[in-house]
Amino acid sequence: MSLSGGESKKLFEALLKAYPTYDELSALVLFQLDENLEAIAGSGILKSVVLKLINWAKARGKKLDRLIMGAYKENPDNLELREFYETIFKKQFITSPKIIAQDFGPDIDWQETDEIELQSWFQTEPDWYDVGFLKRAVEQSASVCRVEIPTQKITGTGVLISDKLVLTNYHVLKPDESEDLQTNALDVILRFGRFSEEDGTESDGQSFRLDRLKPICLWSPVEKLDYVLMQLEQNIQGTDIKPASWDISDRIEPRMGLNLLQHPEGESMKLSISSDAVTGVYEERGLIHYVNKASGGSSGSPCFNENGHLVALHHAQRSKSFGLIREGILFSAIYREISTYIK
Repeated sequence: MSLSGGESKKLFEALLKAYPTYDELSALVLFQLDENLEAIAGSGILKSVVLKLINWAKARGKKLDRLIMGAYKENPDNLELREFYETIFKKQFITSPKIIAQDFGPDIDWQETDEIELQSWFQTEPDWYDVGFLKRAVEQSASVCRVEIPTQKITGTGVLISDKLVLTNYHVLKPDESEDLQTNALDVILRFGRFSEEDGTESDGQSFRLDRLKPICLWSPVEKLDYVLMQLEQNIQGTDIKPASWDISDRIEPRMGLNLLQHPEGESMKLSISSDAVTGVYEERGLIHYVNKASGGSSGSPCFNENGHLVALHHAQRSKSFGLIREGILFSAIYREISTYIK
């Protein structure tokens, strides 16, 4: 966020009121920013120190957000800080119309962070991306397909995990109880390599249908692991399509990076990147929470870690007053059920 002169003055006054001593302000900077106040602003008159701290934080983007959120979190009953947070910070940063989006997938039991803490996960875009990283993302895209059920006008995303097996969400093929899983499976079209062209059109890619006799090998309902393991009618050998790679021993922890390859709203393939997306991991339930961008049609999208390994299957999004939250199914949990099918 950015502050005008008048808004900076209000923050200055609020911090002085909430932190009347140097030691209290120093503790805020240490605990909320993991920084040393003296190194940032010296140890002179408190007004001068607060001013230097604000200017330092403003010059470092997200540091300003963390300073404001940290101060408010520590002093929610301070009238000046509360007024600044409610009338300036929340209005400008949290309730932005840019975060309004459609909910999809099952409900999310969000537990790990409150409104203020979650904001620290909403990072600004970096100034640049490493080309090697982008190259690896392109390689990962060879495993991703758009899942289409033409008769139901349904689209989702899937990921190839062996020469003939594709994972997507159970709720993509069975969005409600009135739908028949096997009937919809026989109508599925999987389109790999659906990328945008230079002229703005979408490439044809390569299309596959599911096996007529056994389109589904295994499945788990929404209330459990929400996946369907689908079987292609032919394998992908001899094409440039490749299964995703994974390492079941990979550890997933909060603040780790996560990248989603997806077909949002049925469009050409898109990449959602976040260097610290993960907000919570619940291995006992097979779930992971994160803040990467997604949309309708993204259900079933593979979530890759920074090593390029498949770690989760995206399946739900919910909008909150402070942003959008997402949930995926840990691939390690799915793998325990489907490992005998993967050769």
